[in-house]
Amino acid sequence: MNPTGSILQHLALKGLISQQDVSKVEVEKTKSSETEEQIIKRMGLADEKAIITAKSELFRIPYVDLTDLDIPEQALSEVKVESLRKYNAVPFYHVENLVKVAMLDPFDVQAIEALKTKYPAGTKLEVYFADENGVNAILDRRVGDKMSTEVTEALEDVQVPVTDITEEVGNEYVGNMEGMDLKSAPVARIVNSILQYGVKTGSSDIHIEPLENRMRVRFRIHGMMTERLSLPKHLASSVVSRLKILARLKIDEKRVPLDGRLQLKIGDKKIDVRVSTLPSIYGEKVVMRLLENDLEHISLDSTGLRGTAYKHLLDAMSVTNGIILVTGPTGSGKTRTLAGALIRLNDPKVNIITLEDPVEIRVPGVTQVQVKAEVGLTFAAGLRSILRQDPDIVMVGEIRDQETAQLAVQASLTGHLVLSTLHTNSSAAAVPRLLDMGIESYLLASTLRCVVAQRLPRRICKHCVEAYPANPEIVQNIKETLASVKNFDVVGYARKLAEASKGREADGISVKAPDKDPSGTDQVYLYRGKGCDRCGGTGYKGRVGIFEVLIVNEKIGRLMMQDVLTSDVEKSAIEDGMITMIQDGYLKAIEGITTIEEVLRVSKD
Repeated sequence: MNPTGSILQHLALKGLISQQDVSKVEVEKTKSSETEEQIIKRMGLADEKAIITAKSELFRIPYVDLTDLDIPEQALSEVKVESLRKYNAVPFYHVENLVKVAMLDPFDVQAIEALKTKYPAGTKLEVYFADENGVNAILDRRVGDKMSTEVTEALEDVQVPVTDITEEVGNEYVGNMEGMDLKSAPVARIVNSILQYGVKTGSSDIHIEPLENRMRVRFRIHGMMTERLSLPKHLASSVVSRLKILARLKIDEKRVPLDGRLQLKIGDKKIDVRVSTLPSIYGEKVVMRLLENDLEHISLDSTGLRGTAYKHLLDAMSVTNGIILVTGPTGSGKTRTLAGALIRLNDPKVNIITLEDPVEIRVPGVTQVQVKAEVGLTFAAGLRSILRQDPDIVMVGEIRDQETAQLAVQASLTGHLVLSTLHTNSSAAAVPRLLDMGIESYLLASTLRCVVAQRLPRRICKHCVEAYPANPEIVQNIKETLASVKNFDVVGYARKLAEASKGREADGISVKAPDKDPSGTDQVYLYRGKGCDRCGGTGYKGRVGIFEVLIVNEKIGRLMMQDVLTSDVEKSAIEDGMITMIQDGYLKAIEGITTIEEVLRVSKD
């Protein structure tokens, strides 16, 4: 049976899709091999829950919302979580010979027959429709529990007490660990559990740190460090050695820092893990950076760039020469933005070469070079060699010194488009920084095209977002911060957003229109996350970029010829219409994407 055969008509009969949209889907069907359901989702005509509800009514298979259920431990524990993940199924009821199972696809006969083998003969299986978020939330929780259980068992195997193991879990799991070579040794199981938890929570970094009396394990989740595990001190060297073996590092070299990498296979995806060790007074510290090697989710469109800032960057990328800089502190998303730019520029007709330390995101079709200072391959030396390889576009991971800066300027003068990063707190600060490096002002004015500055505040979890009335002091602060934005009115902007979000609540877009408070003053609403299972109780899930894009026009070019100050450059750019990072963040806070507190936290100098 094809479960998508009449979904389009059913949604139309219920008034969830207009006849105009029905016609669009019908036309799209003639040009695509996709099913109606896939086309409806791709075009954003109905959310997953509406589609599943329609399928439930159409095929008379009940739908269950797993997020509202308190599932007994017995019902979940009878089948391994790996099998449930494979079948996209959650058993939520088991009494005597009856088991109720929620599935993404109740028409998957093979999965149902496989599940039946997990129970005694004669057990009856009742299948229900469930949505993907509900299934993942339950299975993610099981994986988090598994980490604590495995670490506890492994510690018991080496006969040491367990301390400070928390069962708190997040909900950003991106797959299972089937592709990893799991060993039964206790230390190997501990390391595997740490890696698995890091992937599951969407951590960008895992820190394994020896202290005086213990070894702590911390995870950087959405930019925030949090301790999740404490291990006995005498296991420190064994855990570090296990990680060194996985990263192909010398386990007997403990006096100097080492760098390596390993790769985890998770379903069809691969996670690159960059491993760095550092000798400390209590032993070796290990930091692992987790990089999902999935280019489908890396694009300039997904960074948070938008409006005139996005247009200005695209205009700068469209020329054949000049310098484009991305600035910000470590962890502000510069690498991802540059990768998005390279993906957009990537074309068989152009020769793109990068020089990076390290190569974090691999882009097919682009020649990427790893800096190796120990053998003389520095940014400056590598850039000289790259320019002899007939490139059209060059990306230098970072401009760290005068020689690299001068070579970048020379490359742009000879007809190359150069992309790079710089560690400054704002886009305007990049100009005096380059001048301090010894770049002649007239050369900088003729080569620098634009400077992008960015930060990464956390996103509000769309599953538990709530509106609340902003107090008058905050509203006044918003008005003062956005005063330089032409023709901007915070009340009018909020009203337009509320009107535009009508009917899009299913997409997580629901902006509350301003209303009148008892004194007759316009009441503006802001947003926050209440905290739920899907965001680990934090109220935040994921991160979004806030940006400012400074275009080097003739006016700013003249400023460069003088004894320029950062404030002068910034003032000129704002007069020309630049939206600052703080302003971009405040606008996203009004839209319910992030919070004022997050914007201020990441924007601190």
